[in-house]
Amino acid sequence: GSAWKMEGALARFCRQHLAATIDAGVQQLLTGLPGTEPDLPAHAVQSIDWAHPTAGELGWPPPRPSDRHRELAARREALTARCVALLGDRPQLQERFQALLEVAQRYAIIRERQARQLTLGWPLLRRCALRIGQALHARGVIEAAEDVCFLTRAELDTRSPLHELVARRRATWERRRRLLAPLSIGRPPRLLARELLAVVDAVRTTEPAPRDAIVGQPASPGRATGPVRVVHGPGDFDRFQPGEVLVARATAPAWTPLFARAAAVVTDGGTLAAHASLVAREYGIPAVVATGDATARLDDGQVVTVDGGAGTVQLPR
Repeated sequence: GSAWKMEGALARFCRQHLAATIDAGVQQLLTGLPGTEPDLPAHAVQSIDWAHPTAGELGWPPPRPSDRHRELAARREALTARCVALLGDRPQLQERFQALLEVAQRYAIIRERQARQLTLGWPLLRRCALRIGQALHARGVIEAAEDVCFLTRAELDTRSPLHELVARRRATWERRRRLLAPLSIGRPPRLLARELLAVVDAVRTTEPAPRDAIVGQPASPGRATGPVRVVHGPGDFDRFQPGEVLVARATAPAWTPLFARAAAVVTDGGTLAAHASLVAREYGIPAVVATGDATARLDDGQVVTVDGGAGTVQLPR
């Protein structure tokens, strides 16, 4: 929860002291960082839910090597040098900028590594769960090993068939997965809510578009136009074409290869430190997150313009 706060502190400084002379978003200072190159390890997941196979199980190939990360790093270094030079006659502000930049970059790297390594044990945990499922299947308790994901620990000792119970729980799971997730659960403390809104406003490079636009958080700078492709899961991956705008409820590490083909990314949920935000920056494509209902408002083939600096998705007139 610290990465977006550090980014906000840097954004507020840049808006106050550099915005008049620097025509660039603060997020460009946080891209192309060492150790943040996009990859697809075997433990990359579609969801932290064990019911989903990992990228290694699905045999998905890693992203192809690209010069994009080096280009972003070079752009970041040039922008950093320019900012430092502009503050050269104000040494205290220059020192403050460098301190804010250092901590924001450090947290950005930590956040991205944490997102990747969180599921390091998933392949082993999945094998353990499926081994139990195979034993239950052999006893006729469940119809398939994967059904074990819909049982409680106490139910693993039963020898009675649980086919109907699993079917009901799976149906509930499928139904709830189709619901639009709320952007927050409960009422966040007022101080936290105000702080988050202040960070989002500080990161915006331009004012939001007219009221008919979809508005979210400006997660990765840039502007791109392309046809929409709503992606609900891996079953839609093969339909996604280069140059399309990836629209999803949320993305996960196993979705990384899609970013190499996407013109832009739009998600219903997320924050400035969400997976979609981080990976979009490392591919240098615009991203808008926390729109609330973009997957419900946009249709496949609809041409939209995504402004990752303003945090808006403009619909055709």
